[in-house]
Amino acid sequence: MDIITHPDRFFQERLSGEVSLWLPAAAVLATAVAQVVFINLFLSSIDRLVPYPGFLGPAMPAAHAAIFITVCVAWLLLAAHFRIFTPGHAGSPRQGFFRKALAVPGYGRVPVVAGYIILSVLFVVVWPMAGIAPAPGEKYHEYLDAEADMTAHLNPKNPSEMQKAHELLPHVVSLQHEAREEAVAGYNQVIDEIQQNPVMTAFFAAAKGLLALSALWGGVIMAFGLKHAAGISMKTSAVLVALPVGLEILFIIMSGPGP
Repeated sequence: MDIITHPDRFFQERLSGEVSLWLPAAAVLATAVAQVVFINLFLSSIDRLVPYPGFLGPAMPAAHAAIFITVCVAWLLLAAHFRIFTPGHAGSPRQGFFRKALAVPGYGRVPVVAGYIILSVLFVVVWPMAGIAPAPGEKYHEYLDAEADMTAHLNPKNPSEMQKAHELLPHVVSLQHEAREEAVAGYNQVIDEIQQNPVMTAFFAAAKGLLALSALWGGVIMAFGLKHAAGISMKTSAVLVALPVGLEILFIIMSGPGP
């Protein structure tokens, strides 16, 4: 793939005529999807250890939406950065340049997609090796037993049975509340164990290194792209790319994947 092995030649061909945004947009979308896949793997693995199935389920849609919004906003901000600060283009619109400014950071996401795919595969391999123990779930099983007992009395044709079910309802609701509190404590226990587990500590350190390398690789690709998009020197292009890429790498190092 020329964008990986020969980015200079790739952008010389791609940005010489009418610039299509389909592939850059697809790369941005693929970045979000790859991140969502990794987050799902991570959260679902934790969820299976918490004594309340589906405990983290309600958080999934919000996490997915946040990822897609963040990735798209970052794409637009990068394009705006290139549009505003590229010499010869700031403050004076030029035909087609903003499309090129959108295309360049889009293509620059390709290594990040690869990074998250590798990270997901690595997580699938490493997670069983960590041996994280599930949290205890006594209250959850008590709740299930009480709910089953109440359900057994639900017989609309038998008023006395329905009355018995009605009397059991407050106890079931109370146990459900206690089970949720137990799940929160269990979640915190699992997170603490993950943070202290040497296998997972090594994994998250490797993950930060992998994602930082992917961001740096994407920065190199964007530098070549901006060079051809704006007709500027490679040195000037590298300087323009260095700030956003440096901030991204700093963010990865300071936070990165992990609990």
